[in-house]
Amino acid sequence: METGQEKYDFLIVGSGFGGSVCALRLVEKGYRVALVEEGREYRDQDYAKTNWNLKRFLWLPRLGCHGIQRLQWFRGLLLLGGAGLGGGSLVYANTLFKPRPQVFKHKDWTQLVDWAKELEPHYETASRMLGRTTNPEIHPADEQLKRIGEAMGVADTFEPTEVGVYFGSPDEEVDPYFNGEGPLRKGCTYCGACMVGCRENAKNTLVKNYLYFARKKGVKIFSSTRARKLTWQHDGG
Repeated sequence: METGQEKYDFLIVGSGFGGSVCALRLVEKGYRVALVEEGREYRDQDYAKTNWNLKRFLWLPRLGCHGIQRLQWFRGLLLLGGAGLGGGSLVYANTLFKPRPQVFKHKDWTQLVDWAKELEPHYETASRMLGRTTNPEIHPADEQLKRIGEAMGVADTFEPTEVGVYFGSPDEEVDPYFNGEGPLRKGCTYCGACMVGCRENAKNTLVKNYLYFARKKGVKIFSSTRARKLTWQHDGG
């Protein structure tokens, strides 16, 4: 791919979890990488304060809405996604579940490989990069879920959620994850706006980790840029 006078070995379309990880790992291997994202790049203070501010929360460009929550309708299906540099990480609920052991032992794939052993180092890498940790507080909504679980006879399935959030002091800026090589962060205030856009610099969106280092290592990022067509060239480009 060529952009003006620049040439790239890889062009990545989309900056969500897949695109961001690919961008970082490819540039670490020495490739020239460009990434395009249809949505804009946000600073923490740019997010809507409430999801009632539809123009700043929803992504429906034809209706003048240019926020982070993408809505796509298909036959019998409504798809929710992210729009903006960081993709779905901007708008998801931070949950980073790791499958229970029985999932890896399902009969449909146990004959292929020991998936728990195969994937464990990659879970460790993702957990480290995304700052996966246990939510230290239980709130009224959590208590209600626990009571519902007890009523349904599945009380043992209730547990604090594993999330990608920094729970340090909200009043102090530090780099809690990357020994001073990463961005400065502030602790969670429990405001509940994780899915509207974290204005507190506490949510571990991809902008705070994978994309941060991808850009630092040389990935060229084009936000507010839509990929309309991929054209195959005869020379293999």
